[in-house]
Amino acid sequence: MVTTLYTNATILTVDSKRRILRDGAILVDGSRIVAIDKTSSLNTSTHPAACQVDLGQKIVIPGLVNGHIHLIQSLMRGLAEDMDLHHWASCAIWPLEVVYEGDDGYIAAKLAMAEMVKSGTTCFLEPMLPASAGFERIAHAVDEVGIRACLVRTYAPFSFQRGH
Repeated sequence: MVTTLYTNATILTVDSKRRILRDGAILVDGSRIVAIDKTSSLNTSTHPAACQVDLGQKIVIPGLVNGHIHLIQSLMRGLAEDMDLHHWASCAIWPLEVVYEGDDGYIAAKLAMAEMVKSGTTCFLEPMLPASAGFERIAHAVDEVGIRACLVRTYAPFSFQRGH
């Protein structure tokens, strides 16, 4: 396991005191944070085997949580934006979702997760995956990306059928 020491950062904590550590440091062993303190307390003299990364006074925040996303709709972004919500969903989005096949859902999910990870999201809730999305492939994509997720498989009473 690699031990990494991130130094010289402003760290916004979510501890009981809601501390903000200016010139803070984070010690990571493998994939676990094992210590957060001032750079003067956590450094290469106290942890000589650690690989040091100077964050150059960047701000470090806790991971964000996306409480509602529709992964497979990432490929439909911008479609039918002039419609009200009901017509947008029932006339534009749902008919397209039910004709997903093969890796369509997997690719759309990977795109949405890449965007979330890039913006600091570490966990999300997908409340409505239709059967056509390929639940198992999307679960595999979550595992590949390494993000935490709650996936909900939906059997919505859509009246749409393939080819109609």
